Amino acid sequence: METAGRDISFMRRVNLIFRFSYTLAFFMASACGSLFAYLFFDPPVHIVILMPLVVLFLAIFVNFSNDYFDHRSGVDKSVAETRFVYNEEIAKAIDSKFLEKVYWEGNPFDDGLVTERQGKIIMSLLVLISVILAIPIIFHGGLVVILFGAVGIFLSYFYTAPPINMGARGLGEVNVAISFFMLVFCSFYVATVNLSDADSVVFSLNIFDLDMFKFALGLFDIQIFVFAMIVGTLVGMMRLIDSLSGHEAHLAHNEKNIAARIGLDGTVKVAKFFIIFAYALNAVMVYLNPVFILLFLTLPLALKAWKITTEKKDYWRLRAPPLFFGNAFITELLFVASVVVIRIFGITSLF
Repeated sequence: METAGRDISFMRRVNLIFRFSYTLAFFMASACGSLFAYLFFDPPVHIVILMPLVVLFLAIFVNFSNDYFDHRSGVDKSVAETRFVYNEEIAKAIDSKFLEKVYWEGNPFDDGLVTERQGKIIMSLLVLISVILAIPIIFHGGLVVILFGAVGIFLSYFYTAPPINMGARGLGEVNVAISFFMLVFCSFYVATVNLSDADSVVFSLNIFDLDMFKFALGLFDIQIFVFAMIVGTLVGMMRLIDSLSGHEAHLAHNEKNIAARIGLDGTVKVAKFFIIFAYALNAVMVYLNPVFILLFLTLPLALKAWKITTEKKDYWRLRAPPLFFGNAFITELLFVASVVVIRIFGITSLF
């Protein structure tokens, strides 16, 4: 969608460039892990606040850098040309305000909203802000924070960046699933690291006697571990289904993502399998605590997505991805509501 010649407001331009709606799932994933630690394990408050903020800026960086490298490769331009042109027919297919808000309207570099030079400056600033905000977290968690951070940066940067470009090699969905699992579980794990507890410190490099050079273990909790698996599964599915809308363009650029390897029908079958898997994990959460029955409130969204991908009518490849996105995001919100209820009323497992 060309926007360079259109008169759009400053805030609209900013939103089109940074796609804030897509960053909410990242932010909430980290917030879920941090909040769970805060409610039940009493970590430092500033760490609980800072971790989701760091993730927010890194999420903006991830989306923005992905747009930059897709612009450089030309794949997003092809997607825009071969996929859908936003018009009245498309608007009719997008049958809710929710779908409208998360609909991808094009690469901001291709649309002339930002130049490559500006993009490099913005990416540098986003990384700088993230690093500055992460400094207190590093001093709190030590080397484990650096380790998790390095893995996270690698996965986010090389999702589309050459020479690895995991998204084009059939590893994009796996990358996303692992990343979101880490956002939830590692946020909890880092928050519960206690560098002052000698029993939890595995080793120390003893450089300037700073805690940041200690490698200490955090805590393990089965509830947040299973929930992290749920979020990773849901967002990985979203990425899988989202790739279908640009299927022809990906094939034209010889990309070997999962959809290119197994085809449209095969991709839908895989997605349906993981829908069942995600709700099986929801059932495990209910076994661990009955309040997590709230997670099943997303079932209507899943059933609607299932129906759309089965019938394959009226721009189904456009209409399905936002439903998967909504499922993941609402699941995160319901988890927050659940743990708050559990904390207030002291509800425990029935088993």
